Amino acid sequence: MKNYLNMKTIFGSMILVIAFAIPSLSLAQTSTSTGRSNVITESMNEADIKAIRNIRKFINEQKFDRAVSRANRIIRGEERKSRAGDSYSEFYKEAYNCVCVSLTGLGKVDDAMEACNTSLELTPTHWESLKTRATLYYMQQDFPKSLDDFTMALENAPDDAGVTDVLKQNIGVVKSKIE
Repeated sequence: MKNYLNMKTIFGSMILVIAFAIPSLSLAQTSTSTGRSNVITESMNEADIKAIRNIRKFINEQKFDRAVSRANRIIRGEERKSRAGDSYSEFYKEAYNCVCVSLTGLGKVDDAMEACNTSLELTPTHWESLKTRATLYYMQQDFPKSLDDFTMALENAPDDAGVTDVLKQNIGVVKSKIE
């Protein structure tokens, strides 16, 4: 009898897991989120979204060299398309943001600044590129520019308390350096 109850409990638990997990998994697979960024992904196809997610994974794992390499591959491919008459896609713009973040992680300040500026030329209100460039300005001890970028990043950040709290904290730190 005891064995029967254990089997019944195990079987019931499996049914609950299946009932709740399958819908969650299908929602996760159709999500257009590419990670931390609030890039508009409606114009990106599933392969583009997957490529950006993989780059984000490398960034989160601090494998910045691999992230830069993959993002640069995307950039080169998109530039070939643009020479053929196509305009730059959201995919291209997000790839530049990933280069910006990754080069900052590698401590390559000048190259990262160039990538951040390019990202912001393409998408002037991209909060993550603004945040990263603000960090670069902070590293260069250009506190007024750092404060400006952190403030703009906060104005354009997604409605996410974790993101806005960090940006507010960064603004406080930079203000303390100016005063």
